[in-house]
Parts: sequence; structure tokens; C-alpha cells
Amino acid sequence: MAKAKSTSKKKVVRKAPAKKKVKIIIKKPDLSKIKNWNWKPVIKIIGLVIIIISVFTLIDLGVQYLNNDYSVAVVDGLRISKSQWHKRLESSYGSTIAQQLIDEAVIRKEAKKADVTVSKEDVQEELDTIISSIGGQEAYDSALIANNITEEELKDQIELDLLITEILTPTLEYTDDDVKEFFNQYSDVIFPDETEALEDGEKLDYDQLKERTLEVYIQQQVQSQKSSWLTEKEAEYKIQDNSTNKPAYGFLTTTRNIINNLLNSSKEE
Repeated sequence: MAKAKSTSKKKVVRKAPAKKKVKIIIKKPDLSKIKNWNWKPVIKIIGLVIIIISVFTLIDLGVQYLNNDYSVAVVDGLRISKSQWHKRLESSYGSTIAQQLIDEAVIRKEAKKADVTVSKEDVQEELDTIISSIGGQEAYDSALIANNITEEELKDQIELDLLITEILTPTLEYTDDDVKEFFNQYSDVIFPDETEALEDGEKLDYDQLKERTLEVYIQQQVQSQKSSWLTEKEAEYKIQDNSTNKPAYGFLTTTRNIINNLLNSSKEE
């Protein structure tokens, strides 16, 4: 009996072709041409551009500075010049400020005549007292801002107050009873912390607080006499107040003033 032929086909397995390795070759740039370029024109152009930008920047900043320096305010691009501001201030407060400066000059001249000086330590001690009396450094800083005054300006004012106090104190006439009466009237103002600490029925001891009371009393007396003293002293000086009167011009006035000042200085020495 014949054998039946097998109809099954053999499976042929094909192998995937092997991947070829691709070599990437990076060529180095040819810098020989770049090296041979003439870079001077390019550098000149870049340098010129930098100079032009710098010049325009400086000019712009300069214009901004001048605009801001000569303007007190800017309203939507409209500048209000400082000359307008100064003119308004001068018309409103010029004579008052000028008188204050005249008073200060007289005080300093009188202090020099009397050989009265105030040390930096004296000024700082008084400043520390002020800082303590108003509640500490933070309250003091706020007070400076609120009164639109710097610490240096305050120190100048303290120095002037101390100078006139030294000048006028020897001229004051008072008794111990005057000081004690002043204490009885104003002790709660002079010593607020001590007064608050009192129990019902208690009173501050004058003898313990006499020294500080005397200081405050003298300061009060000096301030009450300051105005009349300044008026009297200013009458002794030749004062030219240009804030209220037109400046006066004379023959060799400046030269004569210099000579007079030199002569006065030599006499004082």
C-alpha cells in the first residue's frame, strides 16, 4: 500500500539583516580662514556702537538729574521748578527764617565773647535725655520724621540752647522759694513717671528732686528772657537783613568788614 504524501510545509525562518553601524564623523571647523580675517573694522564698529550707547545713556541720565534737581515736583509730566518753590517759601517764611538765623549768629558771637563753649558730650547727654523723655529710640525717630528735622539739625539747636543757657544763667535772679514753688506747680509735668508711681496721699520729695527741678526752672527762665535779650543784643550789632530790605552797596565795604573783623579778633585774643 502506497504511503500518503505529507502535505505539511516546512516553515522557513528568515533572519533579519544585521544592522550596519553608522559612523558619525565630526569635522573640525576650518578656522584658518577666520584667523586670517581682518577683525579691526568689526572691533571698531562694535566699539563705536558701545561708545554711542554710553554717551546717550549719560546724556539721558544727565537730563533726568537736571530735571529732578531743578524740580520740586512733577504733575503728569509738568515740572514745578524749585525756583517757583523757593520764591513761594521766601515770600511766606523768608523773613522768619532769616530772623532765626540772625538770632543764632548773635548767640554764637555772644558765646565767643563770653568764652562759653559746649562740648559734643554735653549735646549728646541732652539728646539722650530727650530720647528718654519721649519714650525711647523708636518714638524719637518718629518724632524726627514728623517734625521734618534731622538729628544733626536737632543737635545744632541743642547746642544753641545750651550756649544761651550758659550765657544767661549768671544773670538770673531767683530764690530757693521760687524754685520750690515752681516744683509744687509743675512737678507732675517734670516727673511724670515718679508721679504715676505715687500711692494715694503721697507727694514727691522736693529735696530729692531739687537738682533736676533747678535745671528745668533755669531752662524755663532762660527761654522767657531769650527774646528780650536777643533784641537788646541785636541792637548792638550792625545787621543787614536782605530778606526784608534791599542789599546796600558801599565803597570798599567788604574790605573794611574784613579789616574790622581782623581787628576785633586780635582784640579778643
